Amino acid sequence: MLEERVVEKLALIPDHTKLVFSPHGWKSIDEVPETLHVSYDSRFALPFFTQMIEIFNKRWQTLDVISMMQELKRSAVKDYNWCFFSIKDRLSSLPTFQKKEEEHSS
Repeated sequence: MLEERVVEKLALIPDHTKLVFSPHGWKSIDEVPETLHVSYDSRFALPFFTQMIEIFNKRWQTLDVISMMQELKRSAVKDYNWCFFSIKDRLSSLPTFQKKEEEHSS
């Protein structure tokens, strides 16, 4: 039921990029347009999100979001030997984080 509600809400924002994390097994999110869906084994949620935050902090200026998720997957396999980790991409472009330009006062 929760998965259905999440998909329903995501479908309301079809033209915007969405990065969605879910427990392994939530397959219907894979069909939502403009979504990067990352599913993980919920038994490893704490190390998964800790590692993800570390990668985002280090790489957000130089890598796109898909590359960061691939780096997360490589380190999850290497460090924790996780079995269930998948990345499904329905994006029309490579999303990146953009630095906000500092406003200079005169």
